[in-house]
Amino acid sequence: MSWSGFLDYLQNLRGNLWDWFDKVRQDRNVIVFLIFLIISTGFWFLNALRKDYTATLVYPVKFENIPEDKMLPDDLKKKIFLKVRAGGFVILRYQLSNTFLPLTFDVSEMKSFSSGNEHGVYTITKEGHNRIVGQLSQGMELMEIEPDTLFVPLMERGNAKVPVFIESQLTFEKQFLQSGPVVLNPDSVEIFGPKRMIDTLKQVTTRPLFFENLSDTVTTMVNIELPPQIKSPVKRVNAMIPVEPFTELNVSVPLRINGLPDSLRIKTFPSEIQISYRVGISKYEKIDRNMFRAVVDLEKVFEEERPDRLKVRMERVPDEVESYNFSPIFVEYLLEKKR
Repeated sequence: MSWSGFLDYLQNLRGNLWDWFDKVRQDRNVIVFLIFLIISTGFWFLNALRKDYTATLVYPVKFENIPEDKMLPDDLKKKIFLKVRAGGFVILRYQLSNTFLPLTFDVSEMKSFSSGNEHGVYTITKEGHNRIVGQLSQGMELMEIEPDTLFVPLMERGNAKVPVFIESQLTFEKQFLQSGPVVLNPDSVEIFGPKRMIDTLKQVTTRPLFFENLSDTVTTMVNIELPPQIKSPVKRVNAMIPVEPFTELNVSVPLRINGLPDSLRIKTFPSEIQISYRVGISKYEKIDRNMFRAVVDLEKVFEEERPDRLKVRMERVPDEVESYNFSPIFVEYLLEKKR
């Protein structure tokens, strides 16, 4: 179907709908029928609500006086079910308001149980019968409480202070770099939860940080992501990403020799390497050539298959340097005996 054909179809459909509404409006019999249908349905509904019904209601519970070294599982269902009988109006009013106050159980007064690896307390829900009835609406009869026995598992509670780790994916404008690690405040947080989990948790992480084309220091709040059942009073930490312009410098560094016997001497060609490195503007004055150390190892020189060249290895680079490269990577050498 073409677009113009589709538009014609919509136009015809709209016209047909308007014709139908006009007919209904003009036909008083249809209007009268609809009015009486609505009225009769309303009377039927009101009459039905006058009858008594059996319904199951959800009743909240809560627990207090939990020992300091114990905790409740997160998935514990804090509710019981009441089977009641009452008029339809009474049940409807509860369904709309749901205003029951929680039934409170004192854990210190409950009886202990142990089943395999699970330990906890339990109580007979019938013991709360009078308190529940006192909250039920007048005319509502309590027939049954489910479950008849309420089991409450208790877990060993542990706590610890662990460092916060942040993951970040950052890109920078040209001539800019990250001038140091992301600074978190606080950098460690108190956590608590099941002891078996706390004992194995060495750190917590934040949500990943994503920033593009940075050209200045950024400070932001980032949420901590905790494993299930682990909690912390600290929900977010402040993250500061230090950014500054960088400069690129070159320096010549003499090669050092590792593993040269006293009876031998060696010459390398060249005897120095060229290092090109990037460093933040605020740090470049702190760096000199003596802070770099380039070495060659002679271990393979004394093997049967002596290499023609030796590989250069950077043994020390200043912490302030963000990135570097050097040349050459291999050097030729001449090994001689001392006279």
